[in-house]
Amino acid sequence: MATTSQLVRVTADLTMQVPRNATGDLAQGVTNVVRGVDAVANVDDVDVTDLRPRLNDLRVDATVAVEMTVEDAPDVERASRDAFGDGFGIEAVESVDAERGADRATADTGERVQEYG
Repeated sequence: MATTSQLVRVTADLTMQVPRNATGDLAQGVTNVVRGVDAVANVDDVDVTDLRPRLNDLRVDATVAVEMTVEDAPDVERASRDAFGDGFGIEAVESVDAERGADRATADTGERVQEYG
């Protein structure tokens, strides 16, 4: 069955585990965790709102702005939330706000992606 996908700009509040041995600063560690989500095409902004050190990692609350490819569905926010929820190290997804059709000229080709499988 063929499905179509679309590029959306998403702002979400996430709670995640950032490894203590991550390279770079805390924002880079958050970016690396978010980039690990298969659907994420680009991380535009990271705002760390809370940090709780734990034994082997850091529990971080952050607001992130990303461009991601999600299934072309009526509820883009739910599809975005599900995509984040599948990411390794992401514990909770809150307050998802998605805009259809990313407005960046380099990212928006105006064409939908056709997936087969």
